[in-house]
Amino acid sequence: MQTKVKVAVIGLGNMGKHHVRNYSEIENAELVAVCDLQENLTNEFGNKYNCKGYTDLTKMLENESIDAVSITVPTALHYPIAFEVISNKIHVLIEKPICDTVEKAEKLLKLAQTNHTIVMIGHIERFNPAVQKLKEIIDNDELGKVTSLISRRVGAFPAQIKDANVIIDLAVHDIDIFSYILNKQPDNIYGNAGSALINGREDYAEIMLTYGDQNGMMQVNWITPIRIRKLSVTGTKGYAELNYMTQELKLYESNYHEDHDDFGDFIIKFGNPTEHQINIEKKEPLKEELNHFLLCIKENKKPLIHGKVGIQALQTALSVMDIINIKKPA
Repeated sequence: MQTKVKVAVIGLGNMGKHHVRNYSEIENAELVAVCDLQENLTNEFGNKYNCKGYTDLTKMLENESIDAVSITVPTALHYPIAFEVISNKIHVLIEKPICDTVEKAEKLLKLAQTNHTIVMIGHIERFNPAVQKLKEIIDNDELGKVTSLISRRVGAFPAQIKDANVIIDLAVHDIDIFSYILNKQPDNIYGNAGSALINGREDYAEIMLTYGDQNGMMQVNWITPIRIRKLSVTGTKGYAELNYMTQELKLYESNYHEDHDDFGDFIIKFGNPTEHQINIEKKEPLKEELNHFLLCIKENKKPLIHGKVGIQALQTALSVMDIINIKKPA
């Protein structure tokens, strides 16, 4: 019989409740405890999922035998909570971004290395099956050389976000996906951002990242009345459109040939592209992410989104803020 990984969830907000639900459904996980400052939530989740509920993190770590935790609290609390958990030699999955500063993130990774604990960052879109299929298509050269990526991640303001701007909360997803698809980090950053509806926090931004002769452009905001999560990729052999929410992926294969015009000048003539609706087996990205986390613990291997990947995404997001002259956390 396989030994289950004993897990706990710290933070029972919008993401935390989904971590709890998924752990309760995963065969290799045993949900032993939840922790939140609101006692009504810890009682509710404890009763619903037959686990212990705590409002005090230290007491939970002292009283329970825990192998791993998900940290799903506001970004500003990632560092102190993760530091305490890692100090107890417990593996952690930290919801993105890893921390609010690079310095804090680096301290966590150093502590994790000392204590031989796994740190995984919750950049959930990497586990979207449509993203994984698109990555496979690009790596197999079916799109040719990628020249540009364009993403839109927009919608209404999420009330549960208390301490982050739209760059840290939303753009960091696409920053990570761009680097994942291109297998490189950006060399130049351009952007614009502002506060349209929310005082004191940026609620819209347009960002352009360059990767040598490849470009990535993204629009993120909390002011569009409909929710859009899309990515388009242009390559020398075709074009792909991905919908993160529906997990749909369309591929348009270029149909062109070299020719000469009436004056003898070289031209390229395009015909109608061949359209392919890529078959995707739909899966819940969070469950895929948590299964990967648990497998890494059982097999003692580095996660797909390890701590350094999280730091790279954070560094780029903070660089965007710096270029746009947005005040960063102290």
